[in-house]
This record gives sequence, structure tokens and C-alpha cells, in this order.
Amino acid sequence: MVTESKPLVSVIIASYNQKHYIFDALASVFDQQCDFPFEVIVADSSGDDTPALVQSRFPKTRVIALKERAYPGTARNAGLEIALGEYFAFTDTDCLVDRRWLQNLVAAHRKGYPVVGGIVKNGTPWSLFGTLDYLMECSDLLTPYATTAKDHFGTGNVSFSRAIYDEYGPFANQVKGSDNIYFRKIHGRGQALYWEPKAVIWHRNRTSLKKILRNQYELGVGSAQNRKKNQVSGRIFVRYPVLIPLIPVVRILAIGQRLLRYSPLNFLKYLVMLPLVLLCLIWYTAGFWHGYRLPQG
Repeated sequence: MVTESKPLVSVIIASYNQKHYIFDALASVFDQQCDFPFEVIVADSSGDDTPALVQSRFPKTRVIALKERAYPGTARNAGLEIALGEYFAFTDTDCLVDRRWLQNLVAAHRKGYPVVGGIVKNGTPWSLFGTLDYLMECSDLLTPYATTAKDHFGTGNVSFSRAIYDEYGPFANQVKGSDNIYFRKIHGRGQALYWEPKAVIWHRNRTSLKKILRNQYELGVGSAQNRKKNQVSGRIFVRYPVLIPLIPVVRILAIGQRLLRYSPLNFLKYLVMLPLVLLCLIWYTAGFWHGYRLPQG
């Protein structure tokens, strides 16, 4: 319920040029069935009338109109700065959340877990390219059982306590991967990350090959930047850049192994699409090389 009282949860959504998606996402968030008050914060850097439209259609939304293009982590930080909740939940403009999404996240927090992530389902199952995008980005977000074995989450479906934010601070300002490295940092310092499969969202994936390739390139850039700055798995590729051409093979095997373990049906789809997967991972590797060569900020 969205009320005038102090919220238990602040739902934070970063937005950039997502006018075609954001209103459906917000409708699903405001449709929550939960036993506590929550607020919704949108941090938009589109530079158009999106903030005004959001405020008009969803007047209870707290809208931040950022003056210039902001990377996702930077926009989320703007939302965190004004958030009133005890817990901060994140989803994306291209996601639809289940009606019990917040209730299930908070139920896990009430068990004592300060960081909770949840399952991501395919929101574009009718599209070949949409399914390709989904399998490449979400293979580690399909685990069908509760666990504390994961070392990172994405901000499409995650929540954490105010205490976590007070201790670990804001997200990094980079094109991709700020969420990945944030939760890896938390996990690396001994904090358990709890996976709650009852907390469900649907990701509406890119259905254009051109957009998928661009995204894979940007993911590669962010991946290299993360590994230059932090002690995380895959750092060997920035320590020994001669190995970078092996990245497509390594990622094909890693994605395939996760899909085979968690979703055999999706694994079969993945096998059929391997030529397209390889093309995408070549672009990812090109982005990784570019990110490796960028000066470390």
C-alpha cells in the first residue's frame, strides 16, 4: 500500500529514454499486495517530459528529474539520497513485478537477511531475439530454490537494508555493471546474499539484434572496468590481456552450465541459438577490450 505514513520500503527505479516501458512497470509496482506502506521513487535523466508524465499518471511517485544523462548507478544513488524506507527495493523500467514481489522480499528481510534478490522470468518469450537477450543476461537469475550461495545480484530484482547502504555507500558511476560489483563487494566482506525465488519479476528483453549487440558491448566495457578496480572472478583477463580472445568460449560454457543446471528447457533453446550467442559474445569481447584500455578512474 502506498500511504502518507513513513514507508517501510522505498522502491527505486532508474530511467533513461524508457517512456515506452516505464508506465507499465510503475503500474505493476503500484499494484502490490503487501501489509506495509511503501513509496516509489523514479530518477529520470531522459531530458524530456517523462518526469512530468510519470507525475501526472502516478501522482504518488516521487520523481527526480536529473539534469543530464546519468548511468544507472548514478540515478539509483539519487533515489537513495531521498529514500525514507528501512529497505530499498530496486527494479527496472523494462520489468514487470509480481503482485507479491515486495511482500516476498520483505518476508526474507524479516528472517534476518539484509540483502535479498529474486528470480527473473522471460518477459518476451514470443521473440527469438528477446529470448536470446534473456538467456545471455539472466542465466544466473533462474535458480528455483532459496540459497545463500550467490555472490552477486542485479538491480532488476533486489532489495537491501538501510544499514547496508550506510556501510557500503553508493553505486559506482559507470556505464554497466555497477550493481554487479556492488553486491560482489558486499559478499566479499562476508555478508550473505539471500536468494528468494518467490520474489518474481518479468524482464522485457531487447527484441532488436542491433540493441542486443550494443548492450553486450557496453556490458563488456563495464566488466573490464570492474575487473581493473576490484578483486573479482575473471580478473585474469585484465592481468593477462593476451587471454581476452578466449572470453567468448569461457562465457558460452559458463552460461550453458547455468542454464543446464537451472532450466533444461532454456538450455535447449540456448543450444539452438549458439551462432547468435557467439556473435553477441564477440561484441562483448570487443567491449571488454575497450574497457580494458580505458584509463582507470
